[in-house]
Amino acid sequence: MTAILKNLSPLTILREKNGKRRMTIMVCSILLMGFGISVFSFSDLGVDPFTAMNMAVSAKLGMGLGLYQMLVNGVLLFAVAFFSKKLIGIGTVINMIGVGYVCEFFTALYDRYLPAPETFAAQLFLMAIGVVLLSLAASLFFTAALGVGPYDAAGFVFDEKTKIQYKWCRVITDLICTVIAICFAGPVGIGTIVTAFCMGPVVTFFNKAVSQKLLYIDFRTFLRLTVRYYDFRKFGAGFVSPNGRFAS
Repeated sequence: MTAILKNLSPLTILREKNGKRRMTIMVCSILLMGFGISVFSFSDLGVDPFTAMNMAVSAKLGMGLGLYQMLVNGVLLFAVAFFSKKLIGIGTVINMIGVGYVCEFFTALYDRYLPAPETFAAQLFLMAIGVVLLSLAASLFFTAALGVGPYDAAGFVFDEKTKIQYKWCRVITDLICTVIAICFAGPVGIGTIVTAFCMGPVVTFFNKAVSQKLLYIDFRTFLRLTVRYYDFRKFGAGFVSPNGRFAS
């Protein structure tokens, strides 16, 4: 219990190396994740299996996605805490609470202000954007290393307890979610399949190209002001600074 509370303490994390940056990356990843799912959903070509299940069941219950997903994640969180406390961190809790509500917020904006995509090409374009945003968000979230999302953690627990490779555990949990979503007439479509097969490689790409660089790059190098002086008197300059040089 002490280890879990330590992982959930923002002050403890902020004191660690790169703590502030990891917290910032994690919060940005949650916002981007919710936004990416909303774009994916707006394409009307399906969403990832876990979200599809939650959208389907919450609609049947007449409950908002944010509240329902938080409740489902809460149940998963307790199960994960029982089997593997090391997977839980402050990112787990913020993921559990935040993603559904962010998605719900942007979805409400689309429904109110934007027309539905009228062509299949437009739908594919939105779906592609959704996959890219979700992959980037997942990459940032995992790179921040402040906990694993409750649904992702379930796959790691199955891996640890059954000795089945994680990728197959994830396939099993995704299939279960997809079947439930289909049974409740959820938003299952080509996007759901694309997510299952494409997100892994895209996440790996973003890990190397973006997330790891954001975590370790020294941004102070961009803040250092370098002033160079050049002597232009020999070129017949019309104005010469008091010290005989131009500053640029």
